[in-house]
This record gives sequence, structure tokens and C-alpha cells, in this order.
Amino acid sequence: MKKTGCFFLLAVLAGNVFGQTLNNNNQPAHYQVKKPAVDIKHILLNLRFDWQKNQAFGTAAISFSPLGSSRLVSLDAAMLSIYSIKLENGAALLFKYNKEETNNNLTITLDRLYSPAETITVIIDYRTNWINATDPGNIWGSTGKGIRFFKPSPTEPNRRRQIWSMGEGEGNRYWFPSVDAPGDLRTTEFIATIDTPFVIISNGLLIDKKINNDGTHTFHYKSSLPYPNHKTAFVAGEYVDITGKASETTLHNFAYPNEKEATIATIDRLPDMIKYFSSVTGTPYPFPVYSQVFVQELPWGYGSSAVSVQTENMVDDFITHADFLYLWDMLEGESLANQWFGNYLSTRDWRHYWLDKAFSRYFSCLYDEYKNGKDEFLLYQLTFDQGIYFNDWNTGIRHSLVTDRFGDVTAFINENYPNSRGSLVLHMLRKQLGEENWRKAIRQYVHSNAGKTVTTDDLLKAVETATGKKMGWFFEQWVYKMGHPAFEVTKSYDSVKKQLKLIAKQIQKIDSGSIYPQVQFFKGKMQIEIDERMEEIFINPKFENIFYFPCKQAPRLVNFDFESSWIKEIKLEKSTDELVYQLLNDKDILGKREALNKLAVIAKTENTSQSAKEKIYEGFRKIISGSDYWRFRYSAILALQGALPTVAGDHPLLPDSATTSLLLRTIKNDSAWIRAGAIGFLGQTKNDKYADLYIDFLGDKSERVINAAAIALGQSKSSKAFDALVKLKDKPSWKNQSLISSLNGLKDLGDKRAVDYVLPYINASQLPHWTLATSRWDHRLAAAETLVALGAAEKAYPLVLNDFKKAVEENNVNDIFYNLLQIVLLSQPGGQEAFDQLKIKYKDDAAAMAAVANLETQFKESIKPK
Repeated sequence: MKKTGCFFLLAVLAGNVFGQTLNNNNQPAHYQVKKPAVDIKHILLNLRFDWQKNQAFGTAAISFSPLGSSRLVSLDAAMLSIYSIKLENGAALLFKYNKEETNNNLTITLDRLYSPAETITVIIDYRTNWINATDPGNIWGSTGKGIRFFKPSPTEPNRRRQIWSMGEGEGNRYWFPSVDAPGDLRTTEFIATIDTPFVIISNGLLIDKKINNDGTHTFHYKSSLPYPNHKTAFVAGEYVDITGKASETTLHNFAYPNEKEATIATIDRLPDMIKYFSSVTGTPYPFPVYSQVFVQELPWGYGSSAVSVQTENMVDDFITHADFLYLWDMLEGESLANQWFGNYLSTRDWRHYWLDKAFSRYFSCLYDEYKNGKDEFLLYQLTFDQGIYFNDWNTGIRHSLVTDRFGDVTAFINENYPNSRGSLVLHMLRKQLGEENWRKAIRQYVHSNAGKTVTTDDLLKAVETATGKKMGWFFEQWVYKMGHPAFEVTKSYDSVKKQLKLIAKQIQKIDSGSIYPQVQFFKGKMQIEIDERMEEIFINPKFENIFYFPCKQAPRLVNFDFESSWIKEIKLEKSTDELVYQLLNDKDILGKREALNKLAVIAKTENTSQSAKEKIYEGFRKIISGSDYWRFRYSAILALQGALPTVAGDHPLLPDSATTSLLLRTIKNDSAWIRAGAIGFLGQTKNDKYADLYIDFLGDKSERVINAAAIALGQSKSSKAFDALVKLKDKPSWKNQSLISSLNGLKDLGDKRAVDYVLPYINASQLPHWTLATSRWDHRLAAAETLVALGAAEKAYPLVLNDFKKAVEENNVNDIFYNLLQIVLLSQPGGQEAFDQLKIKYKDDAAAMAAVANLETQFKESIKPK
């Protein structure tokens, strides 16, 4: 049910190890730190846009000083047309440009020898050629490099005319010449002319805006604080500016004109975030202005200097946003925190880019903990990052945080390690230092490196200066080397000595085939929970650590690594009774979750006794009806639902009277997500006696509750269901959630009368929808799934095929692959013609061919006889 399921989770899981360049030994290539021959001081871009060709054109005035006496200047300029280069006085300069290269490929011969004490400005007249197209494998959102253009299409008539740039990594060289290296800080001006009513948003302050005689207007932005090249960004589109204040900082949030109120709901916590980050870092927001702008086809958000470019999917109305604060706090927090960690302090070279990503991610976690509580941070963000890291590890993506063994910069900095493992490492550092020392270290790090470039050693130095603690071992273990401990823990109680004995063995193995440095045995502080008390131990770097604790009686609860602070695997055997006790009594919500997950498995195991099962069921019911955090109680609802027996045929659940009574009480009295979970659980009984209850909840405020009620109503097969579900579409909702819920309910109802109702929505692109490429959030995909369930997919196929052909004719990658996804969902044998056509069209495009092959595999599986 989580909105992350479509775009954020897939975004961070997509790809392989860096998409890396390999050397002759089939190993990752060595990254060479760029050593420019010039120091860029200032770049002034003056551009216009060609909407038909998806190009920008104009001039770049680049002011620089040579780092040594020289007449030659080398810049990065990828896929540009260079028309002329001259000095400020108009004198033409000779240049060589190699279009086949992208690095140091524009060489300018100056009019004389210049020394490092001099500053020269060259003006380059150029046009872009690179098309930053949709990634066909990620139609829900991708970044690419350079400039992406949008305009309406036959299959997406409401797509907005819009332009945005993506420079993170080495993408900005695709739209302006520069020294594209993170350690070269410079100020910028951005002047752009565009048709009315479009506006331009870019870095820094808007210092001028003028109306031109030809119906265009020109925007002039200026940034007076130096920042890295890859943080230059702009957006062009039709927006309204929602202004505000946070202390002395002016806030601009650029909203679509028809989404102003929803944007106001979405940005509600931004001033508080600025106040919180300023307090924790001890440094006020470092720029005079902060802007957020929402755009199409971006998977997440990116914090450029003084402006963050965010996915439009972040924008929800007040009601929807209330159900997803945990998610959007994460996005908004990351982009905002990057103003400190990435712009005010910036990475000196790409090897250390985890500093930008990890601090931005972890500060969003800190705000989550501050605003939503520790249990939310632990259950959602910490657990999420641990899951991402271990998914990578288990699929063979294994390396250190800081390394020079990578070839593709953009792939390296955008894979999961800088974000997820980096954030987890900062959390461990916080736990090792303690809260007071952690705050001191962060403030020292920001204060001593303000306006500078940083490496990991600068962070280590700040930590040691602020705390007086030697922490080189920590950085060596978790940052410069790869891996994590795998603990095998055994416990025994000596009733004579009144003593608990814990043996913790580190059973992880060194990977002899890896080129990355590894830790044989890990060390560090750890907290262990023993019944009502907390013990702090120190794990020494050896195979076996033994610990003794005085205990008057055998402890009922032993929680090794309280709140799961370490990146680790652990094996610690516990009985069913111990797990039930832990479920109900652990002070650690993650310890309770561990017990919940293990008990859910035990309850479904055939040889588990009925009495043990009943004990587990009762434990789950106590959690659901108790006062634990909602996310954990929601998990308990799902665990109990999965543990209970079903009957043959339609497989309805068979909850006992105690469970049924609990669900009915919960549905009436609890919070939105809990009510939705309970309704979904009750719906699995497929009992039509609850139809009126479900119909009542179709009028709920929360769309999560409405969706659960619609599905449950469909599952009930009630005679009242059809009319109620068809009527539901008329209930006002954000991005047609009522329609999606209606379709979901009709899918389970199976009433053939719904076919004519559902069919028009299969290609109703004119209706508002998220761009997440999942049926949970897009009525067109929900309609496809519903028609399949109703046995009417063949009626929809000609409509989708027609849209597919239009998209191919328009050569719109997003529309092509969106319609191809619909063809997969409809599972009609004739759909093979679409794949055959695309295999010819994209025969020379490896990325597109990979996307076609992936969808074709799904398609062929879907049309196999069941």
C-alpha cells in the first residue's frame, strides 16, 4: 500500500554495480581524479530554447584563472555545436572541439600567455544536441543528463510543456561547457528567455525580469555564493510562486497553477525543517533564498544550490498528504539537507560523494525522528535503508563507501551505497559517539568546512576535534572497507552463579575474489537489552566474544543490539514463548518487530501445535488493540491475517470471534492506516454481511480507508456492491483515487456489467493521474487489470494498440513504453506484434532493447495457459 512501492523503491533498487566500466581483467576501472588546468570563477549562461528540436542555444561567458602560466584552456563540452569563442573585447579565439569525446574535449587557444594572477572571460556561442530522453526501463521517472523537454502528445494530451536540467554526476556538460568536476566551486548567473506564460527557476536570486516586444520574457538569476558545477540547475514551465519565510530565508515553492492548494498542503513542514536543520548543524540556512519546483518524470528530488527540483508526485492534497507524511518528509528533507551537505559543504571529488548523499539522507531521518517519533524512524527509514543495503549485498553488489574502483561517475554516485549504507554508517557513528558528542561533531564539521570542499578525512578530523575521541578505526572499518558482521549468538544461564553468559561469534567470511578491502572482524560499542535493563558491551575484533551479566533469574528477554544500530546479520535462537514475551514486552520496537516476523513464520508452520498457534494469535491481537506505534500495529494486522487458516475454493479467511470483534472495534475507532488494514483483513472473509459497513466507509476521509473498503466490498460479492462501487467514482479525490478504488473493487466483484463502465478509462489520459506506472496510482493501469479480471481484455486491446501506434509515430519514448506496459497487463496474444516492431525500431539502442526484453518476458509469461 506504500506509495514508495512504485518509484522510490524501484529507483534505488534499479541497476547493477555502478553500471561500471571494466578493465581488461573484468574488474572495475580506476577512477582518475580530475585535475583541471584552470580555476573557474564565474559562469554566465544566456539561453533560449528550441521546443521543436529539444535544444537550448545561446552563450556561456566563462571567467577563469589558469592554475599555471598557459595559453591553452580545456573544458568539458558533450554533444554541443560550438559556433564561436571570443574574448570580452570581441577578439575571436581559435579552438578545437572533439565531438567524439566528452572530457577535456574543448581546447581554446588564448590570445597570449596568462598567469594565475589574471582572470580571463571567454564567451562561447553554442547549441545543445543531446536529447535527454525517457529511460525506457524506468518510465515512472529517470534523470538522464543534460536537458529534458516535455510537451503534450496524442496519448498524453495533458502532459505539461516543461523543461528541466539534470547535472548530478557529469550531466551538465551536455548543456553548457564547463569544468565538470565537484571540487571546482564558482558563482553563476543564468539568463533565459522564454515565451509567456512560462517562467524560469534557477539557482540563486531572481535579480531581474523583463518583458520583450516579441511576446517573450527574460529571467535573470544570480548566485553569489560559490558552489559545484553539477549543482547548476534550471526549470522552465507554467508555475505560480507560493512565497513564504523561514526566519530570514525567503521561500519560493513553484506550483502548477491548478495545484496551488495541494502544493500548500505539501510544503507545510518546510519552515520547520529549515529551523530544525539550522539548530542541529548550528548553522542557519546558508543561502538568502530557497526554492522548490515540482517537475514531471523525475523519480525523486535533487537539491541543487538554493533550489531543489522535486518530483511532481510529491504534491498531494491535505487529506492524501496526511497519510504520506512519512514519505514526503523524507524527500523534502533530503533535498533541503543537501543545501548544507552538498552545496555549503561540497565533496572534493567523486570518491567521497557519500558525504553529500549520506548526510542528506540521514538528516531527513533525524527530522523524521524529531517530528514523527523514534518508532517511525526505526520502523520506516532505518529498516528501509537496511533492507536496501542487504538486498544489494545479497545480489552481489559489494564494495566500500570510499573507493576509486569505478568507471561511470553518474552510475556510481546514484547507486544505493552512498544513500543507504552511508546513512546507516552515520547512524552507527551517532550511536558510537553518544548524542552530545554527535551534535558537537556535526557542528564542528559544518563550521570548520563552511564554503569549502570536503573529503572523508575532513569529517574524521571534525569528529576527533569535537569529541577528543580517536575514531580512525570506525572510518577504516565502515567507510574505507566493505562488509558487515554476521553474529552467531548463544546464551546460557548459570542458576548457581546467577549469571547469564552470551557468546557472540563473528562468522562472516572474507571474499577472496573481491578487489575491495575487507574487515575480518568488527569492533565497537553495542547495547544489549536484558529484561528490564540495558547493558553496554564492546565487541572486540576477534572470532569470539564472551560476556557475563549478573541475573537473579534466567532472563526472559535478550535483545542483542538494541534498536538494531549495527549493520549486521544475526542468528540467536529463541523459543516460541520467548518470542511471544519479546513481542509484548520489548522496549525496542525493532525487537518487537523481529519477534512478530518470526512468530508469523512459526504460526504458518505445519508442525506447530494448535496451542502454540493460539498463543501467537493472542499475542498479535494484543498488539493490534494496544498502544504501540501505528506502523507496528499495522504490521501485526497483516501478520495475523497471514497466519490464520483458510478454506478451500475461494479461500476466505476463518477468523475466530475474538479476532472478528477486534477488527470491528478497530475499524470504527482507530487511525486511517489501521482502519484500512483492519478492513482489508475483514474483507478476506468474503462475507457479504459486512457489505453495509464497507459501503459506509466509502465515504471516509482517508483514501487508504476508501480503497480498502472498495476492495473488501468487491470481495463480498454483495448485491449492493456494483451500484455503490460505480457511484464511488463521483466522490471528489486527488488524482482520481476514488476512481482507482472503484476499479479495484469492481475487479474483485467480477460483475460483467462493469465492462462498459471500465472500458473508457483504459486510455483516459486526460484525467488527472500520478506518473508512477503502477495500477495502485494510475486509473488506466487499474482499468487494464480490472478488464482482465472481468474477462474483457480483448475489448481494450485495440484501444491500447492504437495509442501505441500513435506513440511510435510521435517517437515519444514514455508513451511507447507506457502503452507497452498496458499490452503486458492485457495479456492478449496479438500483443506480440508490438514487441516485434520495437525490436526493429530499437535494434541499435541497448537500453531500449533491454526494456523491451524485460517486458516481453513478462508478456510471454502472462499469456501462457494457466
